[in-house]
Amino acid sequence: MKKIINNWHNISVFLAGAFALVAILMPMGTVNRLLLAANAVLFLHFFEEFGWPGGFPLVGMKVLMNSSESDSSKWGVNNLSSMFGNWGFLLLVYILPLLLPSVRFMTLAAFMFLFAEVLMHFVIFPIRLKACYNPGILTTIGLGIIGCCYFFGGEFDAAMYVWYDWAIAVVWFAVVFFFSFRSPLYYKLGRKPGYPLTRQSAFGSMEL
Repeated sequence: MKKIINNWHNISVFLAGAFALVAILMPMGTVNRLLLAANAVLFLHFFEEFGWPGGFPLVGMKVLMNSSESDSSKWGVNNLSSMFGNWGFLLLVYILPLLLPSVRFMTLAAFMFLFAEVLMHFVIFPIRLKACYNPGILTTIGLGIIGCCYFFGGEFDAAMYVWYDWAIAVVWFAVVFFFSFRSPLYYKLGRKPGYPLTRQSAFGSMEL
């Protein structure tokens, strides 16, 4: 089990392929196909951040946690907490809408969060890091295309939503984000031994 958890980001590549095949081959509505495509790209996103070139944990510490600590063993982050956070967030925000398509705010939240990814990787991270590249930025292009061009630029029907759908959507992904990446459970998992980040996962092939 530890071997699987410590390779969660590599396994994500195969999961991306599986979701892509389902999106291409299975008959379904366009919105569900876009959600499946978003899942596929998000799994690749995890690989870019933690596999190759990796280095997102360092970016997270610098930008999100405002820490200059260079010893990754003191970050309180490991493969177990990273898998829990990323896969858990994807399950609740991107897979759940596939199972509950009539819950409007969930579908809205999934595509709204793609905007947040674009904002973080193309604006906030580059400014804070003073660097053009940050781990995850390449796959974020795909996320932006799915969210901005295909959903909000094509399939989105404003008449389907009322004002509180937007409000609940923001609250929903904020709560899920907190549970996945800031909850006591996340930090507890991050302290468990046996799931250390590799240097490439922690600092990346292009160390910032």
